Amino acid sequence: MTIDELKKFDALISGKPAMPPERIYNWLDTQLSIARHYGGMDYHGHRYVIAFNEPDMPLVRADVLEREAKEAAEKLKAEAAAYAARQGSLL
Repeated sequence: MTIDELKKFDALISGKPAMPPERIYNWLDTQLSIARHYGGMDYHGHRYVIAFNEPDMPLVRADVLEREAKEAAEKLKAEAAAYAARQGSLL
């Protein structure tokens, strides 16, 4: 057995999810709806915040939002560098 298989087996036996979900949809009509009063909540040891800018406003893990923001910034920086390279020196 590999390490990943052992981790999955351990998660199955312990009843804990192997990896917490990145997004939780359809939470507004459940006990998780308390998050709307505080802007987020802790669930299974992870901080979840409401993503108001996404369709259906899911609860999103805070580390996922940070990762996606970093990726978006890197993408914008790469696009700006590509644009500057296409422009060349005008003077």
